[in-house]
Amino acid sequence: MKLAVNILAVCLSAGFMASVALASSVNGDPNRGGELAARVCSPCHGMDGNSPVEEFPKLAGIDAYYLLKQLKDFKKKQRESPIMEPFAAALSDKEMADVAVYFGEQKPAPGVVADASLLEAGKLIWQEGNSRSGVPACSGCHGENGEGDEYFPRLAGQHSKYVIAQLTQYREGRRTNDKNRMQAVARRMTQAEIEAATQYIASLQ
Repeated sequence: MKLAVNILAVCLSAGFMASVALASSVNGDPNRGGELAARVCSPCHGMDGNSPVEEFPKLAGIDAYYLLKQLKDFKKKQRESPIMEPFAAALSDKEMADVAVYFGEQKPAPGVVADASLLEAGKLIWQEGNSRSGVPACSGCHGENGEGDEYFPRLAGQHSKYVIAQLTQYREGRRTNDKNRMQAVARRMTQAEIEAATQYIASLQ
């Protein structure tokens, strides 16, 4: 319980910082970002950031600051991905900012719920967490409707397969660029909770 409270406090603190930060904290050109997305990003993530492939994340509507941080983490190998590392390494800081702003401005498409029977359990984890195991409510950091902010990614409508993969990487210690928050959360979630939560995430808009 103490861990859940501590994690929630970190989330609320970061959320406050995000609320007072300028919306235009990333200085990028969306037109140039769109051109770059067409050449480099669209085969996996879709031209409008709504990836048609469940293993690749939707980027549309995710805050540009968060997207830029992830690209920089890939480039510095602070977030491991054999697919993303070479793409990020080839981008300049300006190009990363351009593409982050472009995708941040795109309209997210609705998600696909594969198993509606899990929605009730997923909603409980999203809104309340699990006080017995120390899992905080997902909404405490990612927003009531999964809208996210500069520090926590938009999850509403995200592919469930992608979110499951990321939670698994956190739980196994393979994703380390946000380890202080998400590794602790993921390690306390059961597989059933992960699967239910990701179905509910897919249902959010």
